[in-house]
Amino acid sequence: MPLEPLALGSVFIATMSLTPGPANLSCLSVGASMGIARALPYLAGIWLGGAVVIGAGAMGLGALLASAPLLFLVMKVAGFFYICWLAWRLARAGFGGAEHDAPPSFWAGLLLHPVNPKAYVQNVMVFTAFIAPAAPYVPQAIWLGGISLLLMVIATTLWGLGGEAVRNFIRNARSMRVFAGSASTLMVASVAAAFAF
Repeated sequence: MPLEPLALGSVFIATMSLTPGPANLSCLSVGASMGIARALPYLAGIWLGGAVVIGAGAMGLGALLASAPLLFLVMKVAGFFYICWLAWRLARAGFGGAEHDAPPSFWAGLLLHPVNPKAYVQNVMVFTAFIAPAAPYVPQAIWLGGISLLLMVIATTLWGLGGEAVRNFIRNARSMRVFAGSASTLMVASVAAAFAF
């Protein structure tokens, strides 16, 4: 296997995985609102949904969406509205409303990556720009897919734990409302930014 493109791909994946995006910001909000332990089913849904998108990207779905602009636009719009709904729900949890008692479900997490345009943009790049054409595709795809999955799990967990640290630090309900609202707003903004691609 060619090491240089795989190493560069791993750095790209780490950069994309650890930066703010809908999954990370939702984990931050959930961790801050109710603690990461209560949201483990939601986290498991995010991981499984992410694994599905990574696998689909390795099999060429991301490239197919990139080559079908109308289909990609429909997916972006649907994803944007779903993430707006999820962001509203997470922001409400920070308000101490009824949703505070009900963590997001496994199914809410499962849908997050499949409707997230950033996930497809990332996978198009990973499985095209960092694959050496002269070498066999499958071992490279397995390596890049495995790194993508590992870093997604690490990143979402760290963002969730960061939210929980905020929860332990901020005891004021008003400050928590501001924090939850800000995280949810950034979550929507990160998806809105994907419309530029």
